[in-house]
This record gives sequence, structure tokens and C-alpha cells, in this order.
Amino acid sequence: MHVAIRWNTLIRKLSLSPTPTHALHLFVQMLRSPPSRPDTFTYASALKACGRARAHFSARTIHALTVKTNTLSNAFVANTTLHTYASCGDIDSARKLFSLFFSPDVIAWNAMLSGYVQNDLLDDALKLFDRMWSAGVAPTAVTVISVLSACGGAKDFSLGRQVHGFVKKSVMQFERELFVGTCLIDMYAKCGCLEFSLKVFDEMRIKDVGVWNALIGGHVHNGCYYDVLRIFKDLEMSGLIPDELTIVCVVSACANLGELEIGKKIHLYIKERFRDVNVKIGTALIDMYSKCGCIAKSKEVFDLMHEKDATAWTSMIGGLAIHGQTEDALQLFSLMQRYGVRPDGVTFVGVLCACSHAGLVEQGLQYFYSMIKEYSIVPRIEHYGCMIDLFGRAGRLKESLEFIYSMDVRANAVVWRALLSACRLNLDVKLAEVAVRNLLELGTHHCGDYVLLANIYASKGMWNDARRIREMMEGWIQKKPGFSLIELHNQMEDEGNLVVL
Repeated sequence: MHVAIRWNTLIRKLSLSPTPTHALHLFVQMLRSPPSRPDTFTYASALKACGRARAHFSARTIHALTVKTNTLSNAFVANTTLHTYASCGDIDSARKLFSLFFSPDVIAWNAMLSGYVQNDLLDDALKLFDRMWSAGVAPTAVTVISVLSACGGAKDFSLGRQVHGFVKKSVMQFERELFVGTCLIDMYAKCGCLEFSLKVFDEMRIKDVGVWNALIGGHVHNGCYYDVLRIFKDLEMSGLIPDELTIVCVVSACANLGELEIGKKIHLYIKERFRDVNVKIGTALIDMYSKCGCIAKSKEVFDLMHEKDATAWTSMIGGLAIHGQTEDALQLFSLMQRYGVRPDGVTFVGVLCACSHAGLVEQGLQYFYSMIKEYSIVPRIEHYGCMIDLFGRAGRLKESLEFIYSMDVRANAVVWRALLSACRLNLDVKLAEVAVRNLLELGTHHCGDYVLLANIYASKGMWNDARRIREMMEGWIQKKPGFSLIELHNQMEDEGNLVVL
């Protein structure tokens, strides 16, 4: 008995450690060391280790053992098995197991609900919650968090409001809990309702940095970047210490505002508060300096990073490509491959963009097909758009059109606009008309498309056609006014709103 307890204690401890696979190795040793036999706690801990390690094959093996030993009849083991399958991405096995439960308890419902959310099956999650509610199972805080995550992802504001109403009426007073309050802020922000996020935030009596991050991240998500900087200032004044996520959001706001000087101040703040620039913060800084037109600072940050993941390499390659430094971008991509860092689809967008800027058609084609054959990456619209732009800049418009017709997916507005822009460079009236006709068929009415077509007509001396397009635009297309951000004495003003830094 005491021996079994020691085994269980060690396996459970390792299952919760940063190396959960060690728990599985110990579990195998236990199986090979009679007379010790696994009990319900042993199986549950081993399954938990499988879930944390994403060890799907081991999970199926242990599941089979629980069936053989009749341990699966224990609710604790069954619920853990369900959660493990969901964590491993095997939602079909999780769903099948859940269907075998005669009367699932709230933990089983929560495990299945969480599994759907983790695997981005948001509609299934919301349908399951409806079933749970109809079955009379009282939701817990875990339920509410999963449902709010699903509502935010699906942008289901109506159901999110209903869940919030339940929270307010609940005896458990969920809104006082940090996790639920944070999820409410995040849900409303993802639904585009920042005023509700702010209301929840203001009503919360206890706020940790995670709550502030949800509010800041919500404003980033909705493009309210100057508000991000203001909220960051309020966070500092609250006495709480910003964490990595806070800094990444603030740097992202600076990047999207193109505020180099403010970005530099944030970078200085990072140097003062953080011992090392980690991967996420470093990548955000690379992106910020690149978008602010200071690619030299991006290189400096990249070179000083002790650790670089695929995202950091991709951000640097993309920055170099956008700034027209094709040779440096392609050399860095080769170096990335030599270091054994696997590129993803976004990396190839940067590589193809670099080829496009330099008119390297053949090299671009090699990279495009290498992406498919060597890395098994399915081309997305962004890749096709880069290729159309590449052909267009090289004056090979006929090949652009042939490439569009050979695509595995239907060309969307991004692709046809890339062709239209290429027609503007090459003053090709016929293909420009083809592009605009396809944009019309897609139901898009963007004033820029017609401005480009009118300019092509004008450049070719086709004044009547240019006038016809202009008159048509005046009838049913309005150009949206822009806005400016003005920095005065370390204050940034946008339509009367001030951000003090």
C-alpha cells in the first residue's frame, strides 16, 4: 500500500512538472515492477501527463488499459481521459467517450466544452452549452470561462450578454473572480463592444495585471491604439508591474501608429525593467521599428536576441522585404534554414515579397514551389497575391492572369487588386478591365479600384472612359476621410483625445 502511494506521489508530481513525459516513463516502470499495480489515481496522473505532453499514442494506450482493468468506470479517470483526448486534439475520441457517459457530471461537461474551445470548434461549444443548460446542469466558473471564450471567438454578443446576466444573478458572484472578469472583458472586446469591456473593468474591485492586459489587448484588437498607450499609463500609475504581454501589446500599438519616438521610449523602458529581451518582446520590437521605417534598429534588436524562434526570423525577413532590402532578406532566409528553423507560411510571404520588390520572378517561383513541395505548406491568398505582384512588377501580366486561373482556390479581392495594381504600372487597359469586372462580381465596391482604373484610362488618353468612371464614382461611392495623429510635447492627439507619455 505504501509502495503504491509513493509511486502515485512521484507520477503525479512529474505529471505537473515542466517535463510530463518523465511521469509516463515512471508509469511504465511501475507496470514492470510487480506487485505494484496502478490504481485510479495512477491512471489519472498518467493521463494528465499525456495531455500536457500532447502524447496522443500514449493516451490511447493508457485508455485501453483503463478499459481492460475496468478503471474507466471511475468518474475521475473517465473525465481525465476525456480532457486528455481534447488536449491532444483528438476531439472525435473525446466526443465518442462523452457520448458513452450515462449521466455526465459538471466536470465531464466542462472537459468536453473546454475541448471544443481549445480546438476552435466554437459552434459545437455553444451547442454543447445549450444542451448542458437544458439538462439542468448548473454551470461553474470553469463553464462560464469556456463559454465566454467561445462567445468571443464566434463574436456571439447576444449569448455573451446572456452569460454575463447569469453571472450577475448567480449566487457564486462570478464577476468578483478575476478569471471570469478577465474573460468578460476579452469577450466584449472580441465582439467589438469596448464600452462593455470598460464597464466590466470599472466594476471589478480587484484587478491584477491579467485584467489590465485583457483591456489593453482588447483595444489593440479593435485598433484603438492611442487608448492602449493611455491605459498603459494608467496601469503604471496603479502600482502594478506590467508583464511581457503588456509590453508586447504596447509595442504593437506603437508599431501600428508609426510612432517611432514613443516606441523608442518604450524600448528604453524595457531595458530598464527587463533583464533580457525575450523572444516575444524582441519580435514585437523588430516589427515596431520596421513599421516605423527604422530597419537598422530592427536589425540591432534581432542581432542582440539570445534566442530566436520562427516568428522572430519571419518578422526580420518581412521587415527587410518591405524596406526593399531583398538580398539581405533572402540571405537571412538561407541562414534561417541552415540553423534548422522551420519556416511557415508567413515566412514565405516575406520571402516572396522580397523577390517581388527586386523583380526576381524565377527565384520567386522556386521559393513558391519549394514552399509546397519541401515544407508541405498549402498556399494562401497572401502567397498568390505576392506572386501576382511579382509577375506584374516584372511586366509579365499575361502570366499573372494565367497564374490566377491556375489557383487551387477562388481568387478574392486581394488577388484581383494585385493584378489591377500591376496593370496600373504597365498601363494595361484590357487586363485592368478584367480585374475590375471580377471585383464587381465579388460584390466589392472600393473607391480605390475605380480610381486606379480611371487613372489607367487617363494615362492612355482615354478621357471619355476616365470621365465615365469618375461620374459613376460620384453617384454611389464615397471616399472615406482619413485622420491624423499629432504629437505635441510628448502628447499624442487624435480628434481631441490626448495620450500623455
